[in-house]
Amino acid sequence: MSIANSKNISKDTYSTSDYENWGFIYLDNKDYEQALKCFQKITELEPHNPNTFINLGYIYEKMDMLDSAKKCYEKALEIKFDYIEAILKISHIFELQGDYHSAVEQYTKAIEIAPNAVEPRFGLATLYDRHDMYDEAAEEYENIIEINPKHTKALHNLGRIYFQDGDYSKALRNFQNVLKYEPQNTDAWNDLGSVYEITNNYIQAISTYRKALKVNPLHEDTNYNLANAYFSLFLSNPNIVKIDDIVERLQLVLSQNPNNRKVWELLNKIKAS
Repeated sequence: MSIANSKNISKDTYSTSDYENWGFIYLDNKDYEQALKCFQKITELEPHNPNTFINLGYIYEKMDMLDSAKKCYEKALEIKFDYIEAILKISHIFELQGDYHSAVEQYTKAIEIAPNAVEPRFGLATLYDRHDMYDEAAEEYENIIEINPKHTKALHNLGRIYFQDGDYSKALRNFQNVLKYEPQNTDAWNDLGSVYEITNNYIQAISTYRKALKVNPLHEDTNYNLANAYFSLFLSNPNIVKIDDIVERLQLVLSQNPNNRKVWELLNKIKAS
């Protein structure tokens, strides 16, 4: 028997907390129809609680009913005009619908309301980043780091933009800062190794890639990058690198992802060498 549909339950029988608890149980079990009914009950009990409409909107999102979700978030914003979470939720809906201009407007609105809040700036920065607006993204990541110097995602993403721009000294510093706060971050170790590799510091690159693989031995990009760094070293110093070890590492990557194009290209280079 579904709780929300039970004929023995009326809105006067159970509390908001009861419906909320049941709603989240249904949500965890991906029973979105029943979760929706529970949270709709809550809107009847607490029609002036903006959180109620945030939860209801989230259920609609899980059901891919984006317009209904946006209406719920807009209702939350009617109740509390400066509710940052509701603005961010609306921004996310616009992104999902491909309306990036409106998403930017919403993120900007949230930043104007709460200029020292990190989440709206990070949402805007990653939106710019995904659409190759790297100068705008970098500016927002820098703003985030000024507010919170330990924001590792902003540090990491900004480091990758520096890397793309060829500013390897700044990229190096950013990746090192990420690792200062998150020493188990495999992606940061891998990206740090890439900085060393692209600047032809192969010994340091190999050492750094090995540190990444201590954290995650099956990290696909790092295993490829380590093999590639070894091959570059092999070309200049063939006596200190065993080509069979490079091939074995590349075969490991292919065992995880047989369609890794970069691995096949490197294997062809090795055969031709």
